Amino acid sequence: MAGPFVHVAETSCQNPYIPFPPPALRHRDFRNYLIGSFVSNVGNNLQAWTIAWHVYHLTHSSLMVGLLGIARVVPLILFSLFGGVLADQADRRKVMLMTQSAMALVALVLFFLSKNGVQAVAPLYVMVALYAIARAFDGPARQAMQVSLVPLDDFPNAASLNGVTWRLSDVLGPVLAGFMISWNGAFGLSGLTLSYFLNFASFFALLFVVWFLPSRRVQSHGDRAASVSDVLRMIKEGLHFVNRTPVVRSAMWIDFWATLLSGAEALLPAFATKILHLDPQFASTGYGILAGSTAVGALVAAAVMAWLPTFHKQGSWVVAMIAGYGFATICFGVSPTLLAASLSLAVVGATDMVSTVLRQTIRQLATPDELRGRMNATSSLFHISGPQLGDFEAGAVASVWGERVSIVLGGALCLFVAAHWSRAKALTKYVHAETVA
Repeated sequence: MAGPFVHVAETSCQNPYIPFPPPALRHRDFRNYLIGSFVSNVGNNLQAWTIAWHVYHLTHSSLMVGLLGIARVVPLILFSLFGGVLADQADRRKVMLMTQSAMALVALVLFFLSKNGVQAVAPLYVMVALYAIARAFDGPARQAMQVSLVPLDDFPNAASLNGVTWRLSDVLGPVLAGFMISWNGAFGLSGLTLSYFLNFASFFALLFVVWFLPSRRVQSHGDRAASVSDVLRMIKEGLHFVNRTPVVRSAMWIDFWATLLSGAEALLPAFATKILHLDPQFASTGYGILAGSTAVGALVAAAVMAWLPTFHKQGSWVVAMIAGYGFATICFGVSPTLLAASLSLAVVGATDMVSTVLRQTIRQLATPDELRGRMNATSSLFHISGPQLGDFEAGAVASVWGERVSIVLGGALCLFVAAHWSRAKALTKYVHAETVA
């Protein structure tokens, strides 16, 4: 890791004065959005980790937990591109109000299912799929709208700050999930049941903020609704842009293959119980620690990036971080203790965070505003489907060879992905525009 540290030093010398407060925070709409988004993301993470434990508790199968990934990815594949068209044609603010409300309703249904003691996993898969449908339309509008909340010069800083709050929610969500699952509960309800209700309540923070944001409509067809042929044409335009823009295309594919092959989140319930043999009373807490460790590393990395000047050769950094991600995954797979596993996962999170922020910056700044919704839809298709399919892949391999083999094999394949994309010149030679002499 000596190379990256040298690179940071070189970049810092180019601009030794780090502004305070960070430039993106000087814009009120972005500040408010960041706070509301953070609260909502904590709830989303709380629910995601709770439902994974819920399924494992009912089935004791990593494969069944991995199937949650399929329940999420199928709606994403079917609807994300249409969500991108909607984000480029409709008021992005109104789109978010509808999608966030729909996801809140799903959380409320999960609360009632748990309250009534559901013992079958099928209703849980259905709720996860419905949640994913709403997310397929929410993601493109949400990402595209973020760019318009700050001047483009401040967007790399905004992306880093968004990464900080996103990863802080990634820390608090699973840790809170571990606490809630082990808690005896209140009002005659279990801690697991109350987890779903907390997520339902968290949506109101973001809904409140978005309600007061100005309209975020990019284009208009006037009073004429877009026809089916219009929608298909616009989807084709978005896909064509991604395909003919090598740096955007490469930034998507390298993330997809890395997370598909080395994702291991579906194995954490089994790792905390069957692999590390944690005490049953501590198992759910250990599960929360493992899940939160990835986010702790990511949070530290995001915080550091938010205070550093913009990185120079962003594409080369992406490839290096993917390699680090694979190596840290291998270390996690062979970890003998909770401490070693947690430290390894922290490095997994840190490398993934750096890669994510840089890839997001590359994609957004290389895309015209009128295409950002469709580009973000395609990006979401890659960014979300990779980990979700990876969960299923990891669970399937674990069902045959065990959790440790599944994790180590995935990390090794991730190193191969990094080696392959190190030859993609459009990505490795990419230089942030502000640093070009």
